[in-house]
Amino acid sequence: MAKIGVRVEATEENTQQRDFSNLPNGDYALEISASEIKEKNENTRDHAINLSVTIDVLAPEELKGRKIFSNYNLQHPNAQVQEIGQKQFACLLRALGMSEAPDDSDELHFVAFNAKIGMGKDSKEKNADGSPKYAARNEIKKYYYPDEGNIPEPSVEAAPPARAQAPANDNRQPAGRPAPSPAAGGTRRPWGSK
Repeated sequence: MAKIGVRVEATEENTQQRDFSNLPNGDYALEISASEIKEKNENTRDHAINLSVTIDVLAPEELKGRKIFSNYNLQHPNAQVQEIGQKQFACLLRALGMSEAPDDSDELHFVAFNAKIGMGKDSKEKNADGSPKYAARNEIKKYYYPDEGNIPEPSVEAAPPARAQAPANDNRQPAGRPAPSPAAGGTRRPWGSK
């Protein structure tokens, strides 16, 4: 018997399970609840600065509290990547009602904004079986600006189409390989006979 040595209580509060599936496409009321600046290759010509944010859904009500994650390349050695990242960040700022970036990313927190969320693309990088290394995930497709006055009511479209996935283990023999015959002594336990 092994002693656990830590007291953990399985209360209703700490056993609530989270839904990490993608959100349906639609228009959402959102707010940033956390942010982090990540820097790579400081003091080199490849210096990169990335702002990562956690975004919480405020509405529609049935999806309130769900999260999506976004990254903004504020500085990058590739000029095109940097330009795209800065434009996306500028769109976020305008949606938040800000005309310029604050000194601290904490100032972006808990300011409501509206945006259209949709599915991104699978990664171009592939696994050995040809499947994408990283599956598509939610991303912000469009920011709505308060100064334009065209903010739609939060609503969702039909649920995103389910991915056709093979079962993790369907217990079938691989193609071209006959099943072992019990009569021929072909079934052996991997740990030996007992």
